[in-house]
Amino acid sequence: MAMWQRTQKVLWLGRDFIGARPLAWTLRAGHWFAFASLPKGLHKAGLASPAPDALAHAIKLRQSFFRGSDSGFAEIAYLPAGHSLRFGVEDRAPWIHRAYRPDERDVGTWSGTQDAAASKLRTLLDEAVRRRMPANMPVACHLSGGLDSSAITALAAKAARQCGARVTALSMTTVKPIGPAQLDERPLIAALLKQYPDVDHRVVHDALHIPGQDEDSDWPGGVIGGHDDQMMALAANAGADRVLSGVGGDEGATYNGANLYAALFRNGDVKVLTRELRSRARTDGKSLRATLYNRLLKPLLAGSLLLSRGRSRSPMDGMSGILRFVKPALRREILDRSMPPILQRNSPSERVTAFADHHIPSRCTYFSIMAARHGLAVTFPMLDRKVVDFMLSLPLHQFVRDGYSRQPFRQAMLGIIPDEVRLAQVKVGLFDERFIGYAQLKEKLLVSLEMLRASIDGQATIFDLDAIAAGLHLLPDAAQLDDVLHLGRAALANDTPPWLPLMAVESLIAASRLSRIR
Repeated sequence: MAMWQRTQKVLWLGRDFIGARPLAWTLRAGHWFAFASLPKGLHKAGLASPAPDALAHAIKLRQSFFRGSDSGFAEIAYLPAGHSLRFGVEDRAPWIHRAYRPDERDVGTWSGTQDAAASKLRTLLDEAVRRRMPANMPVACHLSGGLDSSAITALAAKAARQCGARVTALSMTTVKPIGPAQLDERPLIAALLKQYPDVDHRVVHDALHIPGQDEDSDWPGGVIGGHDDQMMALAANAGADRVLSGVGGDEGATYNGANLYAALFRNGDVKVLTRELRSRARTDGKSLRATLYNRLLKPLLAGSLLLSRGRSRSPMDGMSGILRFVKPALRREILDRSMPPILQRNSPSERVTAFADHHIPSRCTYFSIMAARHGLAVTFPMLDRKVVDFMLSLPLHQFVRDGYSRQPFRQAMLGIIPDEVRLAQVKVGLFDERFIGYAQLKEKLLVSLEMLRASIDGQATIFDLDAIAAGLHLLPDAAQLDDVLHLGRAALANDTPPWLPLMAVESLIAASRLSRIR
């Protein structure tokens, strides 16, 4: 929404809560304030430079999404979802306001039973999906096999039956099973589709992101012809005008937090903790002693000398993580601009921040841009304000039951999604196939790196090309491909963290991108 108040000479811009439509702006002091739905409306019109914001690209590399208003362009900002902007002709900078932010004082205040919470959540999610269903038109849904997308697809299918509409489920999978069976999401997708045989299913396959590929001019790193682009095209071809996505579930409806058993201990919920640790041991098929150590003692002692065993292996570590691929002199500045860690202690502040001030607005913007290329909008039932407010109101002990986390959602979805999906404990993965693809391209990737190193832009890059080279060399050699086919990421040499060689490739792509943008 844009509104010009003629008498006050003030411009107002507004963007919806979930960011179904993007909105970008630029300010050239003393000359103009300009806005457009997409960044290319500004940089291709000469109202803003297309020059990249290199540090924002490094942040996106580390955290998957840009932070807040960052667009990847140095002179262009996004108005985040759920915000309004005011700019008058006498103003030096715009005033930006968020209309809706959950109140931390309301977090954890629900006093009902777990059964009542499950019943209410089921009703709220059903209503959230129905409100976003088009009238007598096809609708598309993301379907990964996880809890969030499976629930949205199932609820959409149930609602569509009542009005005779069609639902198309969009999945991205590997071409064939690779690695441990528990990492293959296809059996979970198949189970959901068996329960809802009237859902049309369309599949695209994971595609390698390589240096020099055409990228979206509105979202640096968004691959034209990539899996998200292909899924949006399939939705449009099915006659849909919108895609329902499960974004926001991890932070709310299917909340898993971090180290919930340790949080229960800190909160003094000893009765619940004792019961759930025993149940969790049975669910995991582990001894109570092992469960106590892994689920309680280890998180409580994290960071202490008792568990300190050399260098951190976390990709988020400021030195040995993904930022190892950035020149050391820039790491501190990148960390200062990055999104703060969230959901470490499950505090009210963290739980609110996860919705309001972290990666969700940028993630919604990404999908809105991918959809806009095909005349679609994306909508997010898990981010319905009633769902968000209710999930934030639940105290931590509501999130564990009968040896399972992600409650009361699992209980709420009883009979809605298959038990194979509803009770799955392992987060499915897609990336084992990428080790094979990149291993096959290893020599070409190293040649691309050396070409970048020899260029003027490569010499000036913010990336540490030696660190990228070391990461690329960790990719399996051609002689190891049979092992990778059988074992997946477990075939990596020297107990290499799986993210490390893949992020070396992504860093090479980012460095190549920044060297080509003018």
